[in-house]
Amino acid sequence: MKLILVLLLAGVAWAQRPQSVAVIDKLYVVHPLYRQIQDYVINTISEARLSSSGKIYDFHRDIIMIKSTYLGTSIRQEQNLLTQINGQPLSVDQQCLSFVRQSADVNMNLAGVSYSTCITNAGDTLVATVKAFYDRLDMDETAYVGVGLFEEFRNENIFFNPQNIIAKLENRMFRLEDYPTHIGSELLDAVAGFTNSLDSVRMQYVSCMTMGEQLLMSALQLAQMQLEQVCNGKLIPVPDEIPAPSTPESYEPEPETPEPEPETPEPEH
Repeated sequence: MKLILVLLLAGVAWAQRPQSVAVIDKLYVVHPLYRQIQDYVINTISEARLSSSGKIYDFHRDIIMIKSTYLGTSIRQEQNLLTQINGQPLSVDQQCLSFVRQSADVNMNLAGVSYSTCITNAGDTLVATVKAFYDRLDMDETAYVGVGLFEEFRNENIFFNPQNIIAKLENRMFRLEDYPTHIGSELLDAVAGFTNSLDSVRMQYVSCMTMGEQLLMSALQLAQMQLEQVCNGKLIPVPDEIPAPSTPESYEPEPETPEPEPETPEPEH
C-alpha cells in the first residue's frame, strides 16, 4: 500500500513539470547516439594507432639493418688494414706499425661516436614524430568521446526554462545524426604524413651514417698510405671475403644443446 502511494505521489510530481520531464526524456534519446559516435571514433582512431605501431616496427627494423650494414663495412675495412699491418715482415719498423695500428683504433672509436650520434638523433626525432602524431589522435578522440552530452545544461535551469534545454538537445541530435566520417579520411592523411615523416628520418639516418663512414674510410686509407710511405711497408694480399656481423634477417640462433641427463647407477648385487 505504501509503495503504491509513493508511485502515485511521484507520478503527480512528474506531471506538475512536464517540460522538465521532457528534458530527461530527450536525454534518453540523445544518449545512445553519443555511444554510436564514440564507438565509431574510437574504432577509427584505434585502427590508426595500430597502423602506426606497424610502421614504427618497420622503422626500427630498417634502422637496425642499416646500422648492421654500415657496421659490417667498417669492421671489414679495419680488418683489411690490420691484415696489412700484421702481415708486415719483421724488417719493417715495428714501432711505426704500432702507431698506424693505434691510429686505426682511434679512428674506429671516433666512427663509433659518430654512429652513436646518428642513431640517437634518429631516435630523438622518432620520439618527437610519434608524440606529435599521437597528440593529433588524442585531440580527435577528445573532441568526440566523453564530452558534450551535458553541455546543453550550462547556464540553463531545468525548472525555469526547460524548453531552452530541449531545443539545444534537439539541435545536438541533429548534429549527431551525421557521423564524423571526415575523421576516417583525415586520419588516413595523418597516417600517410606520419609514414612520410618516418621515411625522412630514415633518410637522414642513412645520410648521417654515410658521412661517418666516409670519414672513417678516409682515415683508414690515410693509415694505409702511412703504412706504405712512412713505415715502408709492403702491400699484403687481402682475402676477398672477411666475415662481417649477421643482419637481423639472416641471423638464426643456434639450437641449445640439451644437457645430458645424469646416469642412474645400477643397484649393486
